[in-house]
Amino acid sequence: MFFNTRSIRLFLAVTFLLSAVSCSETYTRFPQADIAPEEKVQVRIHRFDQALFGLEPDQFQEGLLSIQDEFKPLLAADLSDTANVMQLYRFVTDTQVIRIYEQTEKVYPASRFMESSLSDAFTRFHYLFPTYPLPEVYTYISDLYFEMPIIIQGDQLIVGIDLYLGSDFPLYRKLGLPFYKIRWMEPESLPVDVMKALFHHHLAPEYSQKTLLDRMIDGGKLLVYLDAVFPSVADEFKISYTPEQLYWANENEQHIWAFLVSNQMLYTTDYQTITKLIQDGPFTTGFSNESPARLGIFIGWKIVLSYLNNNPGVSLEELFRNVDSQDILQNSGYKP
Repeated sequence: MFFNTRSIRLFLAVTFLLSAVSCSETYTRFPQADIAPEEKVQVRIHRFDQALFGLEPDQFQEGLLSIQDEFKPLLAADLSDTANVMQLYRFVTDTQVIRIYEQTEKVYPASRFMESSLSDAFTRFHYLFPTYPLPEVYTYISDLYFEMPIIIQGDQLIVGIDLYLGSDFPLYRKLGLPFYKIRWMEPESLPVDVMKALFHHHLAPEYSQKTLLDRMIDGGKLLVYLDAVFPSVADEFKISYTPEQLYWANENEQHIWAFLVSNQMLYTTDYQTITKLIQDGPFTTGFSNESPARLGIFIGWKIVLSYLNNNPGVSLEELFRNVDSQDILQNSGYKP
């Protein structure tokens, strides 16, 4: 079996009943919007990493002053103060930081990939949510500050570009991060993480989540948002599953749902139970090692997609404002 539970008899009974009434559900995703060329957003990325490390060492202070206007969010310090200048000089001459920057230049010698993918995503974001401002995008070398790969300050969005150099970059392993996290430190994850940051900054519901269902639906909202702004991006990058893990989750969707229902987990407020089903990890505790983590979020994604299918008049913004998880579940018609 793919999970361990003492209530196996009840689980089997519920599985039988659900299988008798379940149907094959085709979920509607978000097609490419018909956006006029003049309405498309063109993103220009400000490469502070290249500007900073391209300065001449013997004219470092003068160089900083010459780029300060463009990079004010990252050069807000008083550059007439020698202490501030020396702090930056020590940073750009640090051997580990140099190694990180050199790898960054190999992976991102130009900004074309980032600008193209973000231009498409920003265009769709603006089309769907026109009242929210789009930020200026900056990149910098964070010295592997993995706790905050994306920072939003006012109308500036700052990306630690050195956190997206590919899972085989050896310094990542020295951070002590588990492989299931390192696996997604890829260039393809950068635009997805940027758009996740915009969701949390502008659109994430402001309410106190209490139950497992609340957390599932909240995670599902984020994923349908990613469906909308990235209609061509593979699902595994949105939910951070390998293709094999996504296949496993889809194949076992009915059993996962039956397990949650039969064990009366949807309305639990128990922290440990909720954490096991929504936290990141190598797999979901209680299921087999082949399972992906965050199976609760995966099911939440399916519920919210079903809700949108069954309520075509509801916009994404109206969905995000609806903080009644029970209402979304009841009106989703979800039957895996």
